[in-house]
This record gives sequence, C-alpha cells and structure tokens, in this order.
Amino acid sequence: MTRPYRSLFATAASLTIAGRCDLARILTLDIETYPLTVNVFDIWNQNVGINQIRDSGGMLCWAAKFHDERAVRFASLWDGSERSMVREIHGLLEQADVVMGWNSNKFDLRWLNRCFVKNGLSEARPFNRVDLMRQVKKKIYLPSYKLDYVAGWLGVGRKVRTGGFDLWADVMAKDPKAQAKMGRYNRADTRLTEKVFDKLNERGWITLPNASIDGGDCCPNCGSEDIQQRGFAYTTTRKYPRFQCKQCGSWGRGVHCEPGGAKVRAA
Repeated sequence: MTRPYRSLFATAASLTIAGRCDLARILTLDIETYPLTVNVFDIWNQNVGINQIRDSGGMLCWAAKFHDERAVRFASLWDGSERSMVREIHGLLEQADVVMGWNSNKFDLRWLNRCFVKNGLSEARPFNRVDLMRQVKKKIYLPSYKLDYVAGWLGVGRKVRTGGFDLWADVMAKDPKAQAKMGRYNRADTRLTEKVFDKLNERGWITLPNASIDGGDCCPNCGSEDIQQRGFAYTTTRKYPRFQCKQCGSWGRGVHCEPGGAKVRAA
C-alpha cells in the first residue's frame, strides 16, 4: 500500500541542500599544491629520509564556491601572500555548514589544517564534511574513481588538461601564462565537483545533513514535502513507517515507531 504522508524522517548521517528547504550552506572547494624539494643521488626507487627534505611543499592556490552563488572564489600565492590566502579560505569555512570536495577528507581539508597551523590560526568551526569520492566509491562500482572519469561517465564535463608536471614547474618559475592556466584548472575542478554533486543529488544518491531537522515535515535529502509512505522499515525490536520522496527518490523512515514491538529481544 502507498499513500501520501507527511512525517519527520530519520536518516543516519544525512544532509542535503536541494529542493525547497535551503537549510545549509554548501561550500565546494579544491586546492592545488607544489611539491617537496629533496636531495637525492639517483632518480630510481628512492627512499627519502627526513634529513634530505629541503622544502616540504605548500599550497599554491585554492578555488571555492558556495552552492547558492554563481561566482567561484579564488586565491593564490602569486596574487598575494600565503597568509592572506590562508586567512581567506579559513573565513569561508567559518561560513559553511557543509564543506564538499573530491577526496577532500584525505587531501584538501588536511592540507588546509596544515596551513592554518603554520599561519597561527585556530581550527575552523565544525562543519559537515561531504567527500564525494568516498560516497561514490561506497555506492557505485566504477573502473576508476578519478574526478575526470566520474564526471565524464555522468556526462557533466571533463577536467581541464594541464599537460602534466610542466605546468607546476612553470608556475613555480613565476610564468604568468602558467599561473593563469593553473587558476583556470583550479576553478574548473571546483565547478566540475559541484556538477557531479548536482547530478547525483537530484536522485538522492548523496548523503547530506537531514533537511527535516529545521525544514519540518519534508524529505530529509531535498526538502520536498511531496513524500509518500511505502511500507515499513524494521529494526530488531520495532517497525517504523518508511517513506520515499517523489521528487528526488531518496528513502527515509519516520522517527516514531508503530504501536507495539518485540516482547523478547535476542541476547
């Protein structure tokens, strides 16, 4: 039996910002770094000791975009100081409810924390983290989980071609054309990440904070009130009404169980 029903959902570790309830500010970001400088005697099969490191690398630039804005913000070493670049992205994180990226939990956000420590800043205020690469790997089998491949497979675009390490070398040599191309590459990655999010999120594939916490009786994923009861969700001792959103297709369950429950629980 299916019937329209309005009830609060409960979904573990969920959070989205589509549909009618724009409850959270989503910030999509991407950073680019420059490599370490080390002393080695050969180029084949090297193990580098810490006493061989001459420069431990750093952040070249970042690009970030709020989901509710058109413009992509950008800052780089060649447009200002490292401290000003770091302080600006720290300020954006302070405004975000959700921070999203591609492999961002392992790479971008840890790199930013390193820069914050180096420049004497505190940790940014807590925010929800959405690593799109991790979510895609968890739910969808693909031969590659690189952003370029996944975006192409979804039909939303491809990455800007850089030509390889030569671009990084030219940027570090302060070539203006290379710096401009790096900026385009960085901004394009941020836009492409957001396009992948939009494509997957429109059918409920991305897990975000629960929109029904503040949005009322609505889909926890997209905020739509067009939800329909479809059977029940069972736990070890209770059953709950199960719902599906007719807009994005995501599933959830009510927070109140049906009357009754198991009289005996397995040990």
